[in-house]
Amino acid sequence: MPRRVVGILSLLLVFAFKMRAQGEVVLSIGGEPVKRTEFEYYFRKSHKRTPDSFLSSFINYKLKVRYAHDTGIDTLSAFRRQMAWYRGKLLKKYLVDAEKEEQTVRQLYLRSEQRLQANDWIRIAHISKYLPQNVGRQDELRVLQQMDSVYAALQGGADFSALACRYSDDTTCKNMGGLLPWMPVNKNMQEWIDKLASLEKNKISAPFYSPMGIHIIKWIDRKPGISFEEKREQLLNYLEKNGNRTWQELSAGQRERLAFQVQELHDGLLAACLSQKYQSGDGTWQESDLERFFKQHKSDYSWDLPHYRGAVIHCKDKKMASAIKKQLKRKPVSQWEDVLHRLIGNASFPKARIETGVFQIGTNRYIDKLVFKCGDFQPDPALPYVFVMGKKLKKGPESYEDVKDAVIKDYQAVYQDAWLKDLKRKYKVEINQEVLKTVNNNGSN
Repeated sequence: MPRRVVGILSLLLVFAFKMRAQGEVVLSIGGEPVKRTEFEYYFRKSHKRTPDSFLSSFINYKLKVRYAHDTGIDTLSAFRRQMAWYRGKLLKKYLVDAEKEEQTVRQLYLRSEQRLQANDWIRIAHISKYLPQNVGRQDELRVLQQMDSVYAALQGGADFSALACRYSDDTTCKNMGGLLPWMPVNKNMQEWIDKLASLEKNKISAPFYSPMGIHIIKWIDRKPGISFEEKREQLLNYLEKNGNRTWQELSAGQRERLAFQVQELHDGLLAACLSQKYQSGDGTWQESDLERFFKQHKSDYSWDLPHYRGAVIHCKDKKMASAIKKQLKRKPVSQWEDVLHRLIGNASFPKARIETGVFQIGTNRYIDKLVFKCGDFQPDPALPYVFVMGKKLKKGPESYEDVKDAVIKDYQAVYQDAWLKDLKRKYKVEINQEVLKTVNNNGSN
């Protein structure tokens, strides 16, 4: 990280610490004080009308932040990469003077023009899987096997950009197909330089290791020197990270606002990472938990209107429909889409289309006509034969899978409520009512 940014971040930390150390304590979470200034900052941004109505959600938020911090989420490389990216965007608002931006970028290029023209420049695309320094052997082998599979797919003619978007860990360029900006050959990692030395243009390397992880690279282009227009985007990125203003040039109000925003960014990202971990089901529930929860609360998921669980299938003719039915009836509904996709993946098999789910009357014109005998539809001329497979659900959902999204949402709400109660037992919450009363409805004295 550039020294200038490190210095500014250090000043921010000192400034934030001083702000948090000053002022009255409105509450504490596990002995850690929350000052009135911090509470007011969040309260002003909320839609709540009174501090009392905002207090409960704020406490829950701070409990999550405290737990996420104690479990070390902010030490994970993925968190740090995200934090650095968002923080760079935030700092740019304060440290980059937009009116001077173009002038500064040109000055940067002119200062380094001789050096820029003295090196060969290369453009490459890559697919990378990052490995932590303490990665276990099994995890390493799993990632290597995945990269070997990606390489085999590339050798078979798969699109490099599509695989980079799907598998690469480099979030800065994966959505651009893994394409990196122009860079001097000698500025790459040594392992990349060695691999490029034996790689031909438009060819793809086999997976190889570096201190960062496992990579596959593709040589796109190479040339001597680089023009201002080609370098401009990188110079703008450099300026975004370093700025063209100093900490001393910021007003006291800007410094305070920036310190709060950096703290909010850090805590918000911590809480989001924690919520994502629990809402993804990582260690929180299994299918059997959802089924049991559904049975306990089945009456909550009753329907007022009839539904149909199954699929609408469009194909060429009745003969093809019979062949599809023969394949699908042996499998559960959850596998029908995969079965049909494998079936039509065979070039000798005509095209077909399927839509599976639980359909309420009035939501799908094909189901309405073929199942509930109401409404009408015009078939697709390319796939004129339409048929349905499945079952009417007359008495409401039979399984949690019929209302899975709603069951997961309700289960997580109950789980989170219990989890927050556990956190309140773990971290004692103490509220200073006298200080809370001094926070008025616009967040100030």
